[in-house]
Amino acid sequence: MEQSNSNAKEIPKQTALPSVEDYSHLLEQLEALTYENQALSNVNTLVAGVAHEIKNPLTIMKGFLQLIKPDLDKLQKSDIADLLLTEIQRTTDLIEEFLQLARPAELTSERIDLIPFLKNILLLFHSQAKLSKCDLTTNLQQFKLPIEVMINPGQFKQVFLNVMKNSIEAIRMTNRSNGVISLTVAQYFNEVTISIRDNGVGMDALTQSRLFKPFYTTKEKGTGLGLFLSKQIIQNHKGTIKVKSSPSFGTTFSIQLPLLHPV
Repeated sequence: MEQSNSNAKEIPKQTALPSVEDYSHLLEQLEALTYENQALSNVNTLVAGVAHEIKNPLTIMKGFLQLIKPDLDKLQKSDIADLLLTEIQRTTDLIEEFLQLARPAELTSERIDLIPFLKNILLLFHSQAKLSKCDLTTNLQQFKLPIEVMINPGQFKQVFLNVMKNSIEAIRMTNRSNGVISLTVAQYFNEVTISIRDNGVGMDALTQSRLFKPFYTTKEKGTGLGLFLSKQIIQNHKGTIKVKSSPSFGTTFSIQLPLLHPV
């Protein structure tokens, strides 16, 4: 009877080598990451150049308006000058905020009660929606207690205005006169979801998969940067943005943000 050799080394189990498909999938991921990084670098360069070119003539226009404002006051046209100066300053501030998105700067957030913040967004958007024959609906009135989040209000104002502007354009493409944009809030244990739903043209699956990529746009005059930058802002705040859409039935954007005080 043979005795087993206790000192004999155990033959190691053979591990499966990565397949060609595994390497192919990894290569696709690396290519996608490289593309995103390169695109972001291109965005930084583009934003800096565009901001510089726009801010210069705005500064000149503001200076001339301030020079002729006394003459306009004499003609009782000071309200026109004030309006133009306000809009020039608003545009300048907007460019500066947009430029800050391309700079690797530290995120500055504030404690914000989401309900009044969103109500102000709807007020800003009311006239544009009315001109486009769109009704705005919301469930904000049902919330009596604060829903607090830590966000940069200037950046998030642009996020919501950008998403709602896309909703209006989607409704315009249907040529319907009964457009509806619905903004609703749902509060969960540790997060809040803001949903913006429209009954516009909707999107197919391919468009949805490309929607947040830089420079991708379905609009004739679009830059393809709005939703890309919006996603960057939301992710910087540890949030997420999702889209659900169906051609001819409309689109819903859902933005999730962490609550400052989980319920």
